[in-house]
Amino acid sequence: MALAASSGPLSQPGRLRAWFRGLSAATALSVFALIVLGGVVRVTGSGLGCPDWPLCHGGFLPPLELEAVIEYSHRLVASAVVGPLVLATCVVAWAGYRREKWVLVPATVALVMMLAQALLGGVTVLNELPASAVAAHLALGEALLACVTLLVVVAVRGPLRFSKEGLQGARLGARTAHFPLLVLISGFGLYVLLLTGSYVTVSGATVACLDWPLCRGSTLPTSTLAMIHMLHRVVGIAVGILLLYSLHLGFRDKRNSAVIRVFSLVVAASFLAQVVVGAVAVWLRFPVELRALHLALATLVWGTMVALASLVFVRPDIPAGGGVRA
Repeated sequence: MALAASSGPLSQPGRLRAWFRGLSAATALSVFALIVLGGVVRVTGSGLGCPDWPLCHGGFLPPLELEAVIEYSHRLVASAVVGPLVLATCVVAWAGYRREKWVLVPATVALVMMLAQALLGGVTVLNELPASAVAAHLALGEALLACVTLLVVVAVRGPLRFSKEGLQGARLGARTAHFPLLVLISGFGLYVLLLTGSYVTVSGATVACLDWPLCRGSTLPTSTLAMIHMLHRVVGIAVGILLLYSLHLGFRDKRNSAVIRVFSLVVAASFLAQVVVGAVAVWLRFPVELRALHLALATLVWGTMVALASLVFVRPDIPAGGGVRA
């Protein structure tokens, strides 16, 4: 059961295709930067630096206060950089690649997500940052990053095609036969891990455990906040084992393309770096800089994992009309 790709050669000149690739890459990078900046807003407690929306303290410019400037910077990047780039990507997709479903669908979904993200951000501020709304805001932002990352892979490498053969790894050796499926499961696990980490932050459970890897000298803390914190660690252990095993399979099979093997290494290194930063942050009593870096690395792991999962299902045997190719 395969997802059919569009047929027929692309009529756009190579210069337009190259320009679209650059546009989609810039869009993905801007979304990544926005999520990282949103993490800075959370860890610095600047979510209500501008208590109204879309204005800030009733004006178009924030007062010269650190929290207001941080929150306003987040809004400015969203409205002046991310929004226009997502919109431009969608417009170009509809204007030039209407027949390419793997371009058109992600670009359109990204625009819808971006609008929903903006509205959810406004609702979150106006309701004074309820934990559920803050977590949903991050979840939607990470989903938007996944969408635009998929678009970059399709724009650069070509369309994806899912099939029973692909999921069972028919193109791979017996020892790595489950790699494509494991990559998808690991990616889903990473998304869950991101959500549990977000809930730790918004629930106030960050400082509930001041030691690592134990929590208050125990593996089974009794307080609610400590249990929330430890749940994130337990999920991290489970996801980490599956993730690293999957990446090991992807890297060791030399029949995989060089880009898949490189991305396997990048995801693994980023994940391990995030674990180390998280541990050091606990030992040093959660300095803001390390908390922000921990969140940034989490988003980097997620984005590169989405790229890897997409690359695994790029099928070069599909005619050029099935994707955006040079």
